[in-house]
Amino acid sequence: MASIRPPAHIVPNPASLAAYLEEHQMPGRRSMTAITLLRRKRARLNAPLPAQRPVEQRAYEYLMRRVRTEIHRRGGETEIEGEYGIARLELADQRDGLVLVHAEGWRAYGREPARWARLSYLWGRDDAGSGPWAARVPGTVMTVEAALDWLTPATVKRALAKGQRVRRQGDVFAIETTQPFDGRGADELPESHVWRPITRYLVHQPTDGRRHRPVRLPWPVRFVPQTAYGMGRTGSRTNAD
Repeated sequence: MASIRPPAHIVPNPASLAAYLEEHQMPGRRSMTAITLLRRKRARLNAPLPAQRPVEQRAYEYLMRRVRTEIHRRGGETEIEGEYGIARLELADQRDGLVLVHAEGWRAYGREPARWARLSYLWGRDDAGSGPWAARVPGTVMTVEAALDWLTPATVKRALAKGQRVRRQGDVFAIETTQPFDGRGADELPESHVWRPITRYLVHQPTDGRRHRPVRLPWPVRFVPQTAYGMGRTGSRTNAD
């Protein structure tokens, strides 16, 4: 004998379905409340899994969190806020493990008229494994190559063009020179760097514990610090480390 099914228009309504099952003494009859709870439970169990965002999008968001965190740690701005909205740092260029991020928008200056503002930073991880770093460059810089060119002192460029050996430790360049000039610039090194002429080691000892490996320089060298724009709203230059 074929099973009897409730009419289709009754099934969606728990109250009508409960009454119909009771009236016809059908197996599995339940109260309206029991039917409602059962359907809610099945809906939770059968709910579709949340859609996974594309891997590329998740990777991009992870990278940008790391970049913004390091810039913020160093006292830099990560967004431009104005009356027309908020412009946040976004990826502008990426090459050889280095990242150039950029933001631009109208910035409010108290009672003064809003002005167009730009932010650009170069971010990367140190080869010596001391952790991430970030340096502020002109807001007009939009590529990694342009940022590296701006950050490299002219004396370093000239030395490389002449074929002289150049080593770098964080924000300090050690340029090959002649014996009479050996050690020049050591007295002007950033506080976190120490030149030990007896052992010929350049040592990095920052207060935050992020150290570069000591660099041994067996040939005569002179030191040139690398500078970048200071973090925050300033146009002055400071050590880039």
